[in-house]
Amino acid sequence: MADLNPMTGTLQPQPGTVQDPVCGMYVDPQKARGGSADYKGHSYYFCGARCRERFVAEPERFLAPKKAEPAQLTSITLTKPASAVQQGAAVTYICPMDPEVRERKPGPCPVCGMALEAEALEYTCPMHPEIVRNAPGICPICGMALEPRVAANTQVEDD
Repeated sequence: MADLNPMTGTLQPQPGTVQDPVCGMYVDPQKARGGSADYKGHSYYFCGARCRERFVAEPERFLAPKKAEPAQLTSITLTKPASAVQQGAAVTYICPMDPEVRERKPGPCPVCGMALEAEALEYTCPMHPEIVRNAPGICPICGMALEPRVAANTQVEDD
């Protein structure tokens, strides 16, 4: 029977693996289901097609140092209803790779350095959109970190 898993990778480094720059999973370049992409003379390998698509669209986003500086934050995406924010409700910021990290303000994750994101009302797997949860965590199918599902009308630009 054919293997139906659309991605491949592990959360821990293994001999001969490289890190997917999008999701952080470790993949074997010879078995990378997402293939590879060349950027500035370097080849990058991906656990799945969605990670490769995201990288090709914005390579600098995923290759930039993981340290966020406040001067670089020009907009904040709020994933709670705008009315809750306007009424003074607190927004919690979480790390997409380490969902146990919860902060009251945006900034870098103290564990991995990724930028913290406003907590969403729903979370979904980028590889398996049918997986929807009301809290951050990992996909039960592939083990990737669930990403916030953001409604189009909840994005608020900071001046």
